[in-house]
Amino acid sequence: MNINRKLKEVRGSKNKSFKKILVGLLIFLLICAICLVLDHRKSMREFPVLQGTYTCEKLPFASMVFDLANNYTFYYYDFDVIEKGTYSKGTDHEHFINSSKFHNTKILYDGKKKTFIMMIEGETFLFKQLDRLPIINAEPEKIEE
Repeated sequence: MNINRKLKEVRGSKNKSFKKILVGLLIFLLICAICLVLDHRKSMREFPVLQGTYTCEKLPFASMVFDLANNYTFYYYDFDVIEKGTYSKGTDHEHFINSSKFHNTKILYDGKKKTFIMMIEGETFLFKQLDRLPIINAEPEKIEE
């Protein structure tokens, strides 16, 4: 009887040790997963992606829209002027826009502040993000009379 009792005690202690190791391993994996998620979010904040809708206080009727999903297309709206072109990434904070009005024009983007600076006709303008989504105004169809 004593041998059977001792065998049960040994098996019970092995099960308890195994359960402790398993719980410890699961906690370790959970901590690693949380660290990976937080690190990924941090790296996404540091990697500036120019997208969304931006406005400028000095140009109250102007806005610029950057549509990452539409092959890096940008739109410039100012009163009745609509300019469409493409943009590309240079360094981490530089982007370049190309269209009939803007020829390889440099944009200095600050991803943390969600702003960018660019020159238009020799003057520097600061644009601030209005929305992270691109708000594209459709060009009205011309109605023939």
